[in-house]
Amino acid sequence: MGRTGDLLRSTDTHCPYCALQCAMTLTPGAAVETTAAESPPNVAGREFPTNRGGLCRKGWTSTTLLQHPGRVTEPLLRGADGVHRPVSWDEALGRIADAVRSTRRLHGPDGVGVFGGGGLTNEKAYQLGKFARLALGTSRIDYNGRFCMSSAAAAGNRSFGLDRGLPFPVADLDTAATIMLLGSNVADTMPPFMVHLQGARDAGGLIVVDPRRSATAAFTADGAGIHLQPVPATDLTLLLGLTHIVIHEGLADHAFINARTSGFEEISRSVAGWWPERAQSVTGVPAATLRKTARLLAAGAAGAGCYILTGRGVEQHVDGTDTATSAINLSLLLGLPGSARSGYGTLTGQGNGQGGREHGQKADQLPGYRKITDPAARKHVAGVWGVDESLIPWARPARRRTPHELGPARRRALPVRARRQCGSLRPGRVRRHRRAAPAGFPGPL
Repeated sequence: MGRTGDLLRSTDTHCPYCALQCAMTLTPGAAVETTAAESPPNVAGREFPTNRGGLCRKGWTSTTLLQHPGRVTEPLLRGADGVHRPVSWDEALGRIADAVRSTRRLHGPDGVGVFGGGGLTNEKAYQLGKFARLALGTSRIDYNGRFCMSSAAAAGNRSFGLDRGLPFPVADLDTAATIMLLGSNVADTMPPFMVHLQGARDAGGLIVVDPRRSATAAFTADGAGIHLQPVPATDLTLLLGLTHIVIHEGLADHAFINARTSGFEEISRSVAGWWPERAQSVTGVPAATLRKTARLLAAGAAGAGCYILTGRGVEQHVDGTDTATSAINLSLLLGLPGSARSGYGTLTGQGNGQGGREHGQKADQLPGYRKITDPAARKHVAGVWGVDESLIPWARPARRRTPHELGPARRRALPVRARRQCGSLRPGRVRRHRRAAPAGFPGPL
């Protein structure tokens, strides 16, 4: 953004917060008479498939952070007294480079870990993964999606052989007759998303699974759909009960199942004991409501379209991977994945959580969802990068614990990009390892 004479120049951009990445336009704010500074840029919603010109409060107020007194705009070096003081970029980058070189020399490439975040763009996520593997030679790279999306990713790999979040444009939801949303309160967390549920709501086909009477659940009122309120921690049983009904009432798409899936007999046996009345005894959801839900899903799949979407609420507990897998199984039985008007997806919360997985921030994946243990994938990526395949490190068994391996005995250095580790990990553990770091550890930066 800038000024050309007396004319204001606007800039089209996107909201930096959630996965919707709502489009917005910024124009410079007016000068503030009492100071030399300008007021924050003005925000206007911009037409885009995800937000249709709308924004939520986070988007409308996003530019106020530019002038927040706590915003860091220059490198800070933590001194022996614990106080952070400004230093030049040359000094900051020089210290980091020296510490990383020293750590690699003394403790090997895996003495350095790299931790990214879902706030990075595709290009930055790709470059971070390439930098870690080729420049640093470390296998210890990961990002914060390991915490929030691990169950969904494991279920996707188990069922599809691919860790994929939302495999279709969100605008595809607009024309669906039925949408089932499990474990996500999008009305509060990403309000512009609600416009994409309106079509299913108008058709009476919006199904929200949430023990609470959330704002999203309220959207099903007045005949607009069904609010299923299972007892907490019984989402898996709920899905097994729905799967039982789809199979035993003849609602499954057998043409799709025979052509594009395997394991139908095993699934049938696994849900045989979860007839509706038994599922009701565990979940608290009436058997009649379970039957109505299954029939509504099947009708949508055979008609204008049906989508099943999962969120962190059904994934982040002890049965999370199995719960997400059961949601995928239900969608496969109904013939949803790969259809032009139906599908299965898991909602991503962060600005680019999916892009982080797609472009190589995960320890076990190279760009393009390629498994790092797959010789063909390693050969392909090495060719694109113009290096010998042997230079790409292999993933280690402890990759899932990269952030927890801080300290003199394991990870000696951990550059963190676009992530606030001390706020999301156990703060005491992180601080303890930072204090125990050896000389040269770049923790003060």
